[in-house]
Order: sequence, then C-alpha cells, then structure tokens
Amino acid sequence: MCQDQTEWEIMESHTSCVVLIVAAIISTAYSERPTRWCVTSADEEIKCNQLKHELEIAVKENKMIQELIPRQFQCVRTFDAFNCMDMIEKDEADLITLDSGQGYFAGRQHNMMPIMAEDYAGSVPGSKPSYYAVALFRQSDAVTLLNLQSKAVCFSGIGMSAGWVHPIGRLLKDGYISVTKCNAIVKAVSNHFRSMCLPGAVNSFYNPFGNNPTSVCELCRGHNNEFCTTSDRYAGYDGAYRCVAEGVGQLTFLRHDTISMMTGSVNGSTSDSFRLLCPDGSTVNVGDYMNCHWGEISSNIIMTSAVRDPSTVEKYKIFLTTLESLFGPSSTKKFKLFKSEEHYDVDIFSQTLFRKNLMFSDMTTGFREIGDYSYFTWAGKEFQSYLTEMNRCPSSAISLCVTSYAEKLKCEEMIMAFKAKNLQPEMDCLYGGNTSMCLEMIYRGDADIINLDAGDVYIAGRRYGLVPIIAEDYGDMTMEFKVVAAARKTDKSTTLFNMKGKRSCQPGIGRGDGWIIPLNIYIETEQFLPEDCSIFKNIGELFVRSCIPGALDTEYNPHGQPINLCEGCAAGGYRKCQRNSEEQYYGASGAFRCLVEKGGDVAFVRHLTVRDNTDGRNHAIWARNRRSDDYELMCKDGRRLNIDRFQECHLGSVPANAIVTSAGKSAVQKEIIWNLLNYGQQFFSSDIDGDFHMFDSGTWYTDLIFTDAAVRLMRIPENKQNYKDWLGQSFMAQIENLHKYTCVNPDSAISLSPSFLLLSVVAVLTAVCTRL
Repeated sequence: MCQDQTEWEIMESHTSCVVLIVAAIISTAYSERPTRWCVTSADEEIKCNQLKHELEIAVKENKMIQELIPRQFQCVRTFDAFNCMDMIEKDEADLITLDSGQGYFAGRQHNMMPIMAEDYAGSVPGSKPSYYAVALFRQSDAVTLLNLQSKAVCFSGIGMSAGWVHPIGRLLKDGYISVTKCNAIVKAVSNHFRSMCLPGAVNSFYNPFGNNPTSVCELCRGHNNEFCTTSDRYAGYDGAYRCVAEGVGQLTFLRHDTISMMTGSVNGSTSDSFRLLCPDGSTVNVGDYMNCHWGEISSNIIMTSAVRDPSTVEKYKIFLTTLESLFGPSSTKKFKLFKSEEHYDVDIFSQTLFRKNLMFSDMTTGFREIGDYSYFTWAGKEFQSYLTEMNRCPSSAISLCVTSYAEKLKCEEMIMAFKAKNLQPEMDCLYGGNTSMCLEMIYRGDADIINLDAGDVYIAGRRYGLVPIIAEDYGDMTMEFKVVAAARKTDKSTTLFNMKGKRSCQPGIGRGDGWIIPLNIYIETEQFLPEDCSIFKNIGELFVRSCIPGALDTEYNPHGQPINLCEGCAAGGYRKCQRNSEEQYYGASGAFRCLVEKGGDVAFVRHLTVRDNTDGRNHAIWARNRRSDDYELMCKDGRRLNIDRFQECHLGSVPANAIVTSAGKSAVQKEIIWNLLNYGQQFFSSDIDGDFHMFDSGTWYTDLIFTDAAVRLMRIPENKQNYKDWLGQSFMAQIENLHKYTCVNPDSAISLSPSFLLLSVVAVLTAVCTRL
C-alpha cells in the first residue's frame, strides 16, 4: 500500500513538472510576442516612439523593470481609430485608448474589450471617473437651439460620447433634428447644420455607400489620408476646439476640461471668448458646466482584443500600471505619460507638435481597474438611450415571407446579423409554406416582401397586384440571366431535338428557368404538339421520368397527373417534389445536382449554374470533385458547346429574381425597404468576411431567400416597378403562350382547404422535430 502511494506521489510530481514546463514554454513563447500600440497621427507616433525610447532607458537603469514591461514595444501607425480597431481585431495591433463611445463601437463591431480606464482629478473612489459634455460657441456668434440650421459645427469625431452621441441624441430626443430615413443618421444631422467637420463620417461603417453629403467634411483641414478622419487637424476634442477658436466653425461639442486645457493655445483665446449652449436653450459662462451640460460621460478606456487570453491581458495591465509608476504625475522623470509636449527628443526634425491628448487624455492622473464593466456597461444607460434615439427608424418591422423551414432559419440568422450592425427597421420572418400563401399574406398586409423567380413575379403582379422593387444581379449589371440546357459530355447522343425517352431535371414548375423557357423550347422544337390542357400529359409521355418540383401541386396542375413528373426527385416523404428548398433538386443548382447524380439526362439551369457548382466552387458533398469540362451546353441549332459559351448557346433570357411588395406601399416605405437591404448587402455580401452571407446558403441547401449566384441587389427603376414592364413583352408572351395548355387561370388562386393548411402545419412541425 505504501509502495503504491509512493508511486502515485511520484507520478503526481512528474505531472506537476510537466504542467510547469508547459506553462514556462507558453510564457517564454509569449514573451517574444511584441506589444503593439496603435496610433493615429504623426504627433501621436512621435510621442509613442519617445515612450519606447524612455522604456529602454528605464530598463538600463533598473533591470527589474524588464519583467514588468514587454520585451518588444512597438508603435503601429495608421490614419484612423477605426482602422486601429480593425487591426486589433486582426491581431495586427494590441492596444489603444478610446473615448467610451468609440469603445462601445470597438466592442460591438470589432470584438474588443476594455482592460483599464483613465482616472481624473476629483474622481470619487468606487465610482466611474467621468467628465461632462458641453456645447461651446464663440461669444461673437449668436447661437441658439432654434438657429442651428444656419451654423457651421465642428465635431470631435463620429461615435464619440461627448462629441456626438450625447448631444445629437439629445437633439433628436427633443425634436430639434428629424429622422426621415432609416440607417441614415449622418444625413439627418447634415441636413440640420449648414456645414460640418465630422471626422470619421467617411468611414465605411457610417458611409457604406460612399454617398454621405460632402458637407460633413466641408470644414475639415486634414492633409491627404488624414482628411476627415479621426486624425484630421480638427479631429478630437482639442481639434474641435481649435476649429471654433480659429473661426472656421461656430459651435462644437466637447468634454468640459478641454476648454481649460486649450485656453490661450489658439489665437490667444480666453475663456471669456466663449459661452456654453445648454440643452434647455439658455447660455452660460464656460465655468458653469455643472449646470449646463449635455451628459456625464464615462472616462476613456484602454482596449484590446476580446480574444486575448487572461494571462496576456494581465500582462497588459501590469505594463500600464508600470507606465503610470514610471512616467505618471508623481514621477520625477522628464517624460510625462499624460502630457502632450510640443517637442520630443526622438523627433529628428524637431517639429513643433500642436496636437493634445496623445495616446492618453492630458487631464489623466492615472489608471483605474475596469472591474466587471464591459464596453456596454461602461458607456452607461444614458448613452444607450441616446444611441436608441440615433437608431430610430420611421418604420415598423419589415416582414419577409419564407417558404421553407431552412429559409426561416436563414432569415432568423439574417435578423441577428442585421441587429449586430444596428440596421433599422428590424426584420421579421413569417413562414408561408409556399409561394402562393406568401403572396396572399403580402396582399392582405400580413407580410411585406418576398424574393421571387420571374415566373412567380408574373403571378404576384397579375393575381395579387404586387410590384417588383429590387432585383438580383449576377455580375454583369443586366439584372437578367440566360437559361441553358446542360448535359454530360459523355452523353453525345442527347440533343434538344431527341428528348423522347430521356429524363429531365427542371428547377421547378412555373419558374422562368424551370418551366416557361423549357416548355416553350419543347414546343418550338416540336418534341410534342400540345392541345388544350394537355401539357402535363405531353411532358409525361416525352420523358420517361422527370424532376419538376411542384409539378403535381393542384395549384399548378389541377389533376395532379402524371406521377412521373416527380419520380426523378430525390427527397423523401412529404418533402419529395416540394416547390421549395426541402426538395434537394429544387432550383437551378438543384436541377444541376439532379444531372450530376444521374437523376436525369438534361438539366435546364441558369447560365452560371454549372460553373458555380464545379471546379471546387461549391463545397457540398455532391459537388466535390466535379469538373466543369465534364458537361456541355446543348444549343437550339443542334450544336453542343463549352459551358462558358452561353452567349451563343442559350435558350432564352429571363429577368432576374425580384423582391416584390404591395403596390399600396408609399414611395417612402419602398425606400425604407431598399435602404435596409442595401445596407445589409454592404456588410453581408458573399465577398465579405464573416459568419453570415446574404447570398450563400451553406452546404446543405441552395438559394435560400436569395439566389446563391447573386452578387448584389439593385433597385428597379421606378418606371419598371410593375410586373409587365419588369418582365418585358418577350418573356410575358412566353408565359401567356402556355396558358391554354395548362388550363390554370392566372387570375384566380386555388383556395386552400383546411386540410391543406393542417398538412402544412404538420409538415413544419415534422421538420422542426427532425432537427431537434
């Protein structure tokens, strides 16, 4: 027993040694990792390099300090705080000091977290250090809340608490600024002032389309890449003060201690040169900020990536604490961490620097532990309420109707993705079960939009009076696609003129690519000679079997015959031959999959379908190792050509999928729908990094909500926002050519019996249960 215990103790000792060795290796490996401070201006870079120099001197004087600071300290230069956030998120930088408002943005959009906070004189122990937001104007300017539209305004930077969120949020709340468009707060503010300098307003997040008015940067004075960024001459609280003191702007929003810090530094200005504008419209002397402020603001925070491990974060904190000890207010060293000098020894050009608040606020007295605060809670409840005002949208939620459970899941992901970017109005997902039910819901006003194939746009417009407002584009800006007939290259005997006895794969009944164009080709090539109401019988006799999703639905095929129209489909149970993504052979990619898996001999697909699903472009199991040169296009003249020669070998052109809505929507409501989806695609198109993509359906499904082949959404011109003008005479003629052969009245929907509705509910519940 004793021997066993001794062996156990020995084994435990060895294990402890291994753990210590591994920990030491990790520690040693990390010690080689540089600590990179991100700076946004030439002045700040000079101070940062001076800090690096001072650290080297401090280590030479006291070797013990080397254990408390990084082995390698680097200054990483860019032109904008938003670029710094992006670099930290990508592990190209580590640390930066941010205003609490910018810190909120960094946390929400770039996965950053605060690790320490600036402390200020007079702060109460146990509470958050803070300062006040004030509105400063020159004595010589008669500035009131009622004449702001005639004033030139200097902002410290977009997203900053005292310089943007609090004052603009308050002006919105009190009704001085009106919001007429969703997701366009910069435009709303620019309409309220005569001219501005709003650093950061051209940042891609706040200006995703590059169409913010030029007036937002009119007063800025930065050179080259610094213009209208957070490193502009007039950026920051010191820059905004300078903008007004130099007579360029008439009003600015600052932190209250900026005034005392800057007094006398610009044109000999004194505190008597200015007054404060209060939220109630009154004005006071600059020293009365306690009774005339626009909010109490939490202090600036030092932030890093939220994915840094705890030990690394702890080293950052020790480093900051060491900096305060070495170069803080109580230090006797010449270099002061919390002071921005006009000259630094490391600057070989001996420039006179004019910027303040370099790396840290000049009013800082030390660092304070952040405790349990997150970027969210540090900004404070008042900040949150004003942010809500700024995200206000003059529209209720937009309801998107979906036709399958898989689409509903993607729609819910899209809702969360849009919320993460604060896009307004919010979206809602409504399950319609099939296209006709969705159209009925939009017609009744229970839903707002759905994305439709051109064949469905015809029904939506003719039967329900819905209108197309937005269309997909597939890369050539034409907002249309070509239908092609694809076949295996080895199957040389198959042409468009000998379909008899073959098997067909078609994207879906009623669709432009899966029904309208192929059927007109059958008729044109005289594969059969249809008579009234005979088209389904004709197809059933032409092909030994097919997969035409939805072909047995009584809405499209009143008699539900012949059954071989669906025999080629691959889904099982109730999913088989459904006209939605539950059937894996539905849609253009589904029809091509049908061909790939030898469910058919010909697939009628879109011109990009074969290319998009071969040569490694589609990672789904069925598409792996598929080569594009294994397939050819069959032409109307009998030739077979390479899949990329669709311009000379296609069966017809079809207008792109379009988003339709009620014709009763006002122009403003249509604009809101467009703005929401347009903003969404700026953040979530398929060529942008991230977990969610609007034009991607993953590996298990295809064409959920949007077509996977789409690269962008485009607004349909107003003069084409009706189904006839959008579809065009040629395509309309092909649709109407089939009416007498299908014997389905396009002007009346088949009523849905309670039993059908019950089956729909059962289908949804079954789908849910199978995934639990």
